Amino acid sequence: MKAKGKFLFMVLLLVMLVSFPGVALAQFDDYGYNAEGRLFKGTLDNWEALMMGLPSSPHELNELDTVYVNRQWDKLFDPMIEGSPPSGPGAWQKAELWEYFSGNQLGWTWHLNLEVVYSPNNPIPGAIVLEPEATGFIGFYCVDYYEWMEGPDGEKNVIANLSINRSIIQRALHFCPSE
Repeated sequence: MKAKGKFLFMVLLLVMLVSFPGVALAQFDDYGYNAEGRLFKGTLDNWEALMMGLPSSPHELNELDTVYVNRQWDKLFDPMIEGSPPSGPGAWQKAELWEYFSGNQLGWTWHLNLEVVYSPNNPIPGAIVLEPEATGFIGFYCVDYYEWMEGPDGEKNVIANLSINRSIIQRALHFCPSE
């Protein structure tokens, strides 16, 4: 039994060593953007500066009154970073935003988690339609939206909660109307 455990440990270690270098070598720039990993970890101000071609702004981790963003997206969504439509239906982006408040709300933190899916040919039932003015293109749907406030004593106030079942999303993406 010990030999089997050691073998399993060695296999897991080997898998970690093989997969880790790619993750470890992926670089984030001054904005918090990692093109290779399709990730952004930084402030909302730096995301907007990146998109507009402006210089990044330095920031401290956990600054008050600063909106932080963690974003990730798939390969189909990549063209959106350059201002072009996604390369196909099913393209997605997930984002997590938060802000630590000051003043009379000191100790409170605002949170928002969301996921957007591109479905240009078919609507996703129950999802929030994102208007072209917000995205630049038609066919985007918010399929997960969870917003809440967290207090200094661990209290949690849910503001909004929407989650579309994955099977509904998949049906919309693969639905072909009969001609």
